[in-house]
Amino acid sequence: MFEVRNNIHILIVVYIISCLSIWYAKLPIMFNDDEAKPFGIGKNKTVFSYQIVVILLAIIMFYIFEICMAKKNNFL
Repeated sequence: MFEVRNNIHILIVVYIISCLSIWYAKLPIMFNDDEAKPFGIGKNKTVFSYQIVVILLAIIMFYIFEICMAKKNNFL
């Protein structure tokens, strides 16, 4: 019914660890004190909001995973 590719669980664990490390690091570009800055341009806003960074991180990590799996299976 539903098949999960080999080693995708490793990618999921690495993604969760990456998201948590960004959250606990509380980078000043994304956070004001303990609160995430809203998305936008202006005072106390940021283009690099936590939600945007996490989505881009997921896309980039997935494509890197796919390229590595394709190389491993001799598709590239």
